Amino acid sequence: MKKYFLISVLALFMASCGNAPKPDTNEQANAAVETPTEVTVGNFKEKAGGLVDKLVVIKGTADHICKHDGKKLFLIDTLSEGRVKVVTGDDMAAFNSELEGFDFVVTGLVEETVVDEAYLQEWEEEIKAGIEEKKHLEGGKKGEAEAEAEDDHHSDESAFESINNYRKMMAEQGVSKLSFYNIKAVSYEVIKE
Repeated sequence: MKKYFLISVLALFMASCGNAPKPDTNEQANAAVETPTEVTVGNFKEKAGGLVDKLVVIKGTADHICKHDGKKLFLIDTLSEGRVKVVTGDDMAAFNSELEGFDFVVTGLVEETVVDEAYLQEWEEEIKAGIEEKKHLEGGKKGEAEAEAEDDHHSDESAFESINNYRKMMAEQGVSKLSFYNIKAVSYEVIKE
């Protein structure tokens, strides 16, 4: 009888251990929430490589907001050099082009576009096939066509020129790839002072 009692108590104890309360999944999600790293327009280029897929917060003045679709804005800072491309995140409304010139505080993920020979060959094939590709827009740098007409997309001729310029840059720098970085916005605030 004592054996059965001891086995019953042991079974109850083991069953109760298996039914221990599980941690709240919201607590796990909250613990996984990343604190954004602060970057500036001036230091973004040098820090971006180490922050790919990480959350950042940046403040700058909207130098340009694409009037065509509002999916891109470029931030500058009057105190430093540089220009940072910000794109709208998933399920995010377009940036209002009337806010060009206003200060923005953007929180988002750093994205990297790698330009290598395979990328350039694919781009050439797309041009030859007549496919309009909007993803090849100078990696956040203001190209000749963009400087002349901010919202006109590259013609095939200027796209081929861009491809050749990338090849030239890789040769001059002695590298097999170039990396360009942008921020995919998660949220933003317009500062109207």
